[in-house]
Amino acid sequence: MPGQAPQTRIIGRPRARHPLILLGRAPCARSAVPGNSPLDRAVGCAPPGGVSLSPRRPHGDWPRSAFYACYFSALGALVPYWPLYLRQRGFGPRALGDLMALLALSRVIAPYVGGALSDYFGHRMTAVRGGAILAFACFLTIPWAHGFVAMAAVMMAFSFFWYATLPPVEASTLAFHGDRYGRIRLWGSIGFIIAVLGLGPVLGRFGAATVVPVIAMLLFGLWLATLGLAPFTSPVASGARRPIQRGLLPFLAACFLMQVSYGPYYTFYSLYLAHYGYSTAAIGALWALGVICEVLVFWQAGRFFAHFRESRLLAFTFALAVVRWVLIALFPRSWPLLALAQTFHAFTFGLYHAVAVRLVSRFAAPGAKARAQAIYGTAAGAGAAAGAAMSGYLWVALGREGMFLAAAAVAAVGFAIIARRRIAPVEPAF
Repeated sequence: MPGQAPQTRIIGRPRARHPLILLGRAPCARSAVPGNSPLDRAVGCAPPGGVSLSPRRPHGDWPRSAFYACYFSALGALVPYWPLYLRQRGFGPRALGDLMALLALSRVIAPYVGGALSDYFGHRMTAVRGGAILAFACFLTIPWAHGFVAMAAVMMAFSFFWYATLPPVEASTLAFHGDRYGRIRLWGSIGFIIAVLGLGPVLGRFGAATVVPVIAMLLFGLWLATLGLAPFTSPVASGARRPIQRGLLPFLAACFLMQVSYGPYYTFYSLYLAHYGYSTAAIGALWALGVICEVLVFWQAGRFFAHFRESRLLAFTFALAVVRWVLIALFPRSWPLLALAQTFHAFTFGLYHAVAVRLVSRFAAPGAKARAQAIYGTAAGAGAAAGAAMSGYLWVALGREGMFLAAAAVAAVGFAIIARRRIAPVEPAF
């Protein structure tokens, strides 16, 4: 209303009787003034002479670092080795592709539902804790899931709650730790590397079923990490119809295609290498090499943003994706070329994700940060689901090598979108 004082966000010690604030100590009270948050300063929106109003962090960064480490360690166990486990359970290429597509499909629904609810009610950490414990509980039923329908139901259930935990944490980390986001998120990549390298030899000795208790322990650790996250109350969503600007629609379409191109990689790369005689230890080493290179890019992402526009960086990542899938398709027996292709992961995932998070955060409307991150996650999840589903049929129709060549063609379409439509930072819509 005219003359009414602007809405402020108060972050303080929660009242003991409040039913939605569970565990943790809240930061001191601060007023959220646009332009003075670490995120605003990180993307160049802070007003000259702005005073930092970032809240104190009584818990430090370790709970968020632990959350990212557990979340992506579970991902590091799931992505390379879950197809091997499903094959051991008797699922063929088409059924395996469909199951992985269903797993990815939950990324379409869960991030937006979790992000929208946390924006609407404003209590993000409660949703995160609930999602983490439910993901753990659902995953415990995996050994008793017999047949395609039962396995699909359990995988959808646990992954829904698991994926729903990430957008609220991403939004709050960017809001209050934006200047250190890359270094906090770095622990996720480190966890992924440890899981991939450590599990390869273990599975080679004890069998693919070992991945089940490992993921269960990591999901339990994820829930424990959420208990250390300080309660974070955000502005209640304003009801704006568009959490992000229309100018990012070409970018979201390209994100969809990037994840489609990743479908054969995430679903069949381990089986592809196993077919050519690589051991589980060698497979794990190749996966880890890509993520190690990704860590280096996350650590130095700011240098890229200081010298290049986001649109140019995006085009570069898509071009490298095309080259990467072609190398994997044409030279599966060449360890040096496969290793070279894996180093491209630093850019086709690491730099690509850093650019995506930066753009989504900058273009998000106030009070819709989690929803904006969830929209990005939804576009990526839809692409991952489509890519995983298609990869099973492409494996049968075109063969292993043809499947990766098709992925290169999809990435080339994404490159054309980015190259044709200039995506440049503009002032967010308020």
